[in-house]
Order: sequence, then C-alpha cells, then structure tokens
Amino acid sequence: MSFKSIINLIGLICLFSSCDNLDSVPEPYSDEDLIGSWVRIERIPSGRSESDFRYFNVGIVYEFKADTNYSYTVDIYGFEDENPDEIIGSSVRKGTFEIDGDSIFFRDTETVSWEKGYRPEPETRILNGEKYGSRFSILGSTLTLHYISYPADAPVQTQMEFERFD
Repeated sequence: MSFKSIINLIGLICLFSSCDNLDSVPEPYSDEDLIGSWVRIERIPSGRSESDFRYFNVGIVYEFKADTNYSYTVDIYGFEDENPDEIIGSSVRKGTFEIDGDSIFFRDTETVSWEKGYRPEPETRILNGEKYGSRFSILGSTLTLHYISYPADAPVQTQMEFERFD
C-alpha cells in the first residue's frame, strides 16, 4: 500500500469516526432543565496539621427560578465537635441566569453575607451585573458545573457536582 493510500485511509477513518461523534451531541439545555434547587455539602478541615484538624460542613445551594432569577447560598456550620447544626456564617448571591447550549451565564445583582464572630450583622453589597459563566451538564439528578479556578500558580479545569433537592 502506498503512502498516499495510507493517508487517504486515515482520512476516511477520521471522517467516519467524526460522524459517530455528531450523533452523540447532546440536545441543548433550556431554563426548565435547571429550575429548582441543587445542593452540595462539603466537609472541610480546619487547622494547622492533620492532627490539629477540626471539621465543619459547608452547605451550598443553587436555586433557579422560572423567571430566570437565581440565588447561590453558602452556609457555614459550626465544628462537628462543637455546635455542628448552628449556621455560623452565610453568603447569598442573587441575580439572573441564562442558558446557551451547554453554558450557563450569570449576572449578579447583590450579595448578602455575615459571619458570627467577625461580622454578625448582614452586609449587603449591590453588584454591577457583569456577565460570567461556565459549562454545565445534567445527568439524572446531578448538575455538574465545569469552570476554571485560579489557584496561586495557574488556571485549573475544575468541576463541582450538585444534587437536585426539590
């Protein structure tokens, strides 16, 4: 078989395999796919070393409404060995959302936060509604957000999963 024939064969294989991929492209999402509450609970260590760690829970909730308003709530609970059911800090971000294919875009309009020991009175900040977003997918009752986080050294592809709560 000549070199040209091998190149043509590889081209045909690529063409047919790409056709298979086109058949598996998911249908675009709509606002209705997200409507409701999505929850994530994280167990977070706090301390200087593993032997000093004390753990607390963080509850994260996205709530998407039919009128395209949304809220993102983060509640911080007390240490599991001391007041584990008490919310000791909270932050709520509110705004609007829109769906475009497999991407969700947010425009935040306000945030309200407080923390028991540092700032016990809720503080409200009005935000400028700048648009930002991430890719997402829904499989069964799991919402996965795909985004880029920025640790100290370089951007990192990250994902976070939430379970439907309603």
